[in-house]
Amino acid sequence: MTRKYVCLAASLIFISSLLLATSSAASGPEDHFGPFASTSPDNGSCGNHWANDTFDRFFNVHNNGDGSFSVREEFKRGSFVTNAGPSPGACETTDPRHGTVLLGGSTGTFTGYLDFAVTGGTYNPAGCSANPASCNTFVGFVTTTFLGGTVGCGPTGVCKFGFEYAAGDQGLGYHHWADVSDKTGADLFRGDIANF
Repeated sequence: MTRKYVCLAASLIFISSLLLATSSAASGPEDHFGPFASTSPDNGSCGNHWANDTFDRFFNVHNNGDGSFSVREEFKRGSFVTNAGPSPGACETTDPRHGTVLLGGSTGTFTGYLDFAVTGGTYNPAGCSANPASCNTFVGFVTTTFLGGTVGCGPTGVCKFGFEYAAGDQGLGYHHWADVSDKTGADLFRGDIANF
């Protein structure tokens, strides 16, 4: 291929990636999707909705070459507004460094990720490009991108995740809370976002 055609091909790839940037873009062995503007209620250790979250959702899909795909869902540029009630760490039993009560209206930021696997079905990397609004939820992304696929936790059986929350003063007695996976994939809570 001559240099002229290489430059033309590179230009076409660049323009195509710009057109698909809000939905997906291929990157070697991984496909990257997002950002998808999302909102969601947030559950604490007591099972209550302690906050309402706003964030950008991203997905990175790796083809394992055996009919399965490893997927990382990322939560970026996250913010939250608290609801009145039990604090997110109020029912934690293994870490005593937490409060019990949270007043409504406090704000903060968060970031997080979830690792999972998909097997079977048909992988459709253009699904989100055709219907980006359907990919602003976990279920919507999986349904749109992996037609008929089954969600699991990979060969180890553990879906790893981690979420970190921070809030400034605002009369809070506790300013940092983490919800991460332990070795079995269960929740491990640390700290709190709480008034007292």
